[in-house]
Amino acid sequence: MLILLLLLGLLSLSYSGENQKTLQPEDPVIEDFVRLVNEKRRSLGCPELSWDRRIASIASSHSRDMATRGFFSHTNPDGKDLVARLKASKVGFSAVGENIAYGPKTGQEAYDTWLGSPEHRKNMIDCRFTHHGVGRFKDRWTHVLLRP
Repeated sequence: MLILLLLLGLLSLSYSGENQKTLQPEDPVIEDFVRLVNEKRRSLGCPELSWDRRIASIASSHSRDMATRGFFSHTNPDGKDLVARLKASKVGFSAVGENIAYGPKTGQEAYDTWLGSPEHRKNMIDCRFTHHGVGRFKDRWTHVLLRP
């Protein structure tokens, strides 16, 4: 009986640790961007995007990589693109998109920049996407959107 209780306790800890998702970003600037995107999506009849900290971590790493290595691209100097980054992190998807920006200082600026670009706007309002994460480092932003 004790072994069963210990095993159940371990399974419970493992499940909560692996599947715990933060409902909101921790950065208020990114939180503002997320609010704007979800307002726009609701106004168009799309579901809100669910925040996923794993996806946000991938986005943050790409923003940091772009800033520290001095490039601005969906593909890093080693040839790794979004799909490679997701696979390396074991994040599955059936549809995926990515927006990058160089320069916005606020969530509103990032939102306006991407909304003003047809390709970026298409990603933000694509109703297929259900989950996302945003990362920013210095002047580089990355928004990863996906459907599991």
